[in-house]
Amino acid sequence: MDSIDNKANYRSRTLVTDYDAKRRIGEDDYVNSLEVAYFTAQVQRLTGPTGSVIDMGAGTGKLSLAFARLGYAVTAFDQSEAMLERLDAKARAEGLTIACRLGDIVADAPQDPVEPAHDVAVSSRVLMHVADPDAMIGHMAALSRKGIVLDAPRRASPNLLLVKARALTGGEVYRCFDDRALAASVTRQGFRTIDATPMFTLPIGLHLALGNKALSTTLERGLSVARGVASTLFLAAERTG
Repeated sequence: MDSIDNKANYRSRTLVTDYDAKRRIGEDDYVNSLEVAYFTAQVQRLTGPTGSVIDMGAGTGKLSLAFARLGYAVTAFDQSEAMLERLDAKARAEGLTIACRLGDIVADAPQDPVEPAHDVAVSSRVLMHVADPDAMIGHMAALSRKGIVLDAPRRASPNLLLVKARALTGGEVYRCFDDRALAASVTRQGFRTIDATPMFTLPIGLHLALGNKALSTTLERGLSVARGVASTLFLAAERTG
């Protein structure tokens, strides 16, 4: 698990061709709508109805576009030029302006203190793939004046079994995180957790395959008693100093 680094998988230009379709990004989808709703609510809580947001590992713009539509000043940060090109094209098609910044989320983390340039740093489904999660959280913290919002697969869920099965079959593996350890990493950066919510009792992949928002909503509500083993922890934290 310690050697996980999936950045090469997401740098490929060919991945962009069907990236949005496989993840149902841009559709009226249960998973994306729930994720976007969480991130936007927490950013509004941290900085109010206006401000600046940097989206770390922005991909094709699931979060960046949502924040730009709400009127936030958005910077999309990603290591993939092809992903950022797709994001920029989407933004232009909607008449939105998003600043795109190419870089490595771990390697480009500042080694010395810097003046934060954004109100909030956010990241969706990225921490699980990077070589050094603590360095990534440190990078987000260094860029944010007010807070950070992120998500990560939980060890206290069937995710860990899925990762082990993928390791045996040659599939892409990713990290799973202990809830307390993740919060502790955020605390070490000078932030206080203000929300930690587990979501998706059923596997995210199942919801994406169903493609039925109403059905997914019904299933998740019916299984709410099992939320303790939900797959993903969503966490928001505010700067303490």
